[in-house]
Amino acid sequence: MSRLELVAFDVDGTLVCGPDGLTVWEVLNRRYLGTSDVNRERYALYLRGELSYEEWVALDIEGWRAAGATRAEMVREIAPLRLVDGARETIAELRGRGCRLAVISGTLDLLLDTLWPDHSFDEVRTNRIEFDPSGRIAGWQATRYDMEGKARALREMAERAGLPLARCAFVGDSSNDVWVAREAGFSVAFNPRSPELESVASAVVHSDDLRAILPHLAGDATDDRGPARSGTRPDPRDRRSPEPSARGASRRSRRA
Repeated sequence: MSRLELVAFDVDGTLVCGPDGLTVWEVLNRRYLGTSDVNRERYALYLRGELSYEEWVALDIEGWRAAGATRAEMVREIAPLRLVDGARETIAELRGRGCRLAVISGTLDLLLDTLWPDHSFDEVRTNRIEFDPSGRIAGWQATRYDMEGKARALREMAERAGLPLARCAFVGDSSNDVWVAREAGFSVAFNPRSPELESVASAVVHSDDLRAILPHLAGDATDDRGPARSGTRPDPRDRRSPEPSARGASRRSRRA
């Protein structure tokens, strides 16, 4: 494996963990729309081509605005979410190795701004939400860099940095990370929820601590026979079922 010079991360499920594995979208939909089931329903519409990504984002955020959501209240609602153990240390270690660092995620900028306001990522690509002076939702911008767009984001970042993709890595956990995992020179499926991601990743890591990915990113775990693996596969009774491929039916939204 070439020496890595750029490492990009997903957020929900990778850098951040939520109660019962919920994403920030599910937490806020449950609070303001009364259920997180709309995530699954809208994801199914998206997969069938009946709902665009931008429309999906708008339906959620418009619903929160109609329910009177404010920034302060939303910050309180996402308080149960937290950084994954070892996240800060992992980023510090990679920074110490001289890596450029990035986020490519379908999460909300509010989540990263709340949980990690002092982060040191060089580039961040997420959905964005805007608030007026009173703290009410004033607008939003759907990211172009989720699903297939994650791969495009990595290509653009590599080009700006003058790097070949062989020197770029991606770390994620779910079905919307499959495209970028295929594009990256090296990819890590961290506690993967997607069998397809697990099958295409260069390494598969099962751990409660993000630092477990570091040996793989040092280049000592590649194997021509398939993905390198580390850690103990979690008991399925202790977590939600893994997801099918990005183009199949899904129990949950994986806009993360």
